[in-house]
Amino acid sequence: MVDLKSVLFWFVGTVCIFFGSLIAGAVDPTALGSTSYSVIAAYVIAFVLILIGGMLWISTAILQVEEG
Repeated sequence: MVDLKSVLFWFVGTVCIFFGSLIAGAVDPTALGSTSYSVIAAYVIAFVLILIGGMLWISTAILQVEEG
């Protein structure tokens, strides 16, 4: 049985991973006006979003295993 909490964690995790990969794929260090700080900040934000999404997916998987 799937409860609303599991679906919400799964959905929010998917959104976090989507935006993290979107940011990481759009970073262009050679673009005019980009600094090394802004490129590093974009990669850090993308990495953190992907980690949060993975954490939410793992939490959902653990909850499903414990209930099942």
